[in-house]
Amino acid sequence: MIRQIQKRPAGSDASPLFLFHDASGTISNYLALGLLGRDVYAIADSRIKAKGDESLQEMSRRYYALIKSTISEGTILLGGWSLGGMTALQVAWIFSRDPKINVAGVLMIDSPFPDYRIALSLALESPASEDGPTPTRSDLEKSMLQTLTMLHKWKIPVWRREPQPHTVMLCAGDDVISDHVALSLVDQFRDSPTLGWNERAGSSIVNESYPIQGHHFSIFDSRNVDSVTKTIVTVTAAMEMMAPEDDEY
Repeated sequence: MIRQIQKRPAGSDASPLFLFHDASGTISNYLALGLLGRDVYAIADSRIKAKGDESLQEMSRRYYALIKSTISEGTILLGGWSLGGMTALQVAWIFSRDPKINVAGVLMIDSPFPDYRIALSLALESPASEDGPTPTRSDLEKSMLQTLTMLHKWKIPVWRREPQPHTVMLCAGDDVISDHVALSLVDQFRDSPTLGWNERAGSSIVNESYPIQGHHFSIFDSRNVDSVTKTIVTVTAAMEMMAPEDDEY
């Protein structure tokens, strides 16, 4: 499901931003964001309760098709929180084969490098975002476990024919306070400005990083959301300035 959640101001030519769901499959965290000055679309996972072992690559191909059904050509921005940032990276790689679309940048909102092997053996519980009817805890735990398995099997894309879009990490400033090991794993690379990516991915995935308020699960809380909103506005505007003109692409 793709949903437009913000509209650009009249007369603006700002490129649209597409934000991908988190591991719960929902998008309502993005509804808390302040005005970003551009069309903003959020993509939810309508298959959160579906069975199967869809890979991140397969899921990203579905989302590529959704975006193409909305924007057939031009410049776009991709991003997301947590799993959404990794999905954005994979969808950007798919778009690198599309001559009609230019991905000006990838925005990863506190998306730590996916080294969650320990968590695969744990029963997970996670503060979930909500969008529509509240899933049961077992639904959410199942979704989280499926996500961890998916990320464990994911091969991080490598750009060979085209340069990787400018990629920015927004890093939460605080650690999660929890006795649950699975939750604390989101902070295992908290000391790294790229949340572990440039040290562990085999190449420099993240070009820049910016601090934002809160911990991984409180970024969109009312006391912190102004911080992430202002940073997204700044970062996306800079990405557009660095991107080639459409007629040069």
